[in-house]
Amino acid sequence: MRHYQKVVLPYRLYAIGAFEMALSIVQSNPSGGELECKINGKLKVKGSSTVLTNPSIEMGIIHSRVLFEFLGLKAPKGRLIQCSARGTDINIESFGLNKVTVEQVLSHCNGDTDLAEQNIVNTLTAANKMIAHSTEIIKIDNDSINGYFMTCSALIVLFNTYFYQPQSLEMPLAVAATE
Repeated sequence: MRHYQKVVLPYRLYAIGAFEMALSIVQSNPSGGELECKINGKLKVKGSSTVLTNPSIEMGIIHSRVLFEFLGLKAPKGRLIQCSARGTDINIESFGLNKVTVEQVLSHCNGDTDLAEQNIVNTLTAANKMIAHSTEIIKIDNDSINGYFMTCSALIVLFNTYFYQPQSLEMPLAVAATE
């Protein structure tokens, strides 16, 4: 469990930071842009910004699903519900903590809780229907971007409130986008 707590969960939460970074780039450059990536001062990648944003967004959506399931939540049939871990799954209960309830999730939302729930459901549905299975192209417009941002924020608050604080642990820092 220590490896999961110290390595796996921070890795997944860092992916949420990368997700937010990619969303921010797409939001400010909807039609893409030129990307240059230097490592130690040497140009290593040059091309369209989509080489960074597309996989980061898809990865973030998948990690969002995994993190919500870790907390004990899923979204079948368009509603957020509590779920049980499957056989060998590691979840919040593996650490002696209670699953997060839908009510707890929505209690942290400022404003329209129906919209907040729908944004989370849309993200989890995108993981299932648009990434894990080739059924549709991921929708990246202002509404979906704002919904994904809300989902990212919710995950950070939920993990800090229901996983890290109860164990008196520091929340891992995420990646930040620069302007």
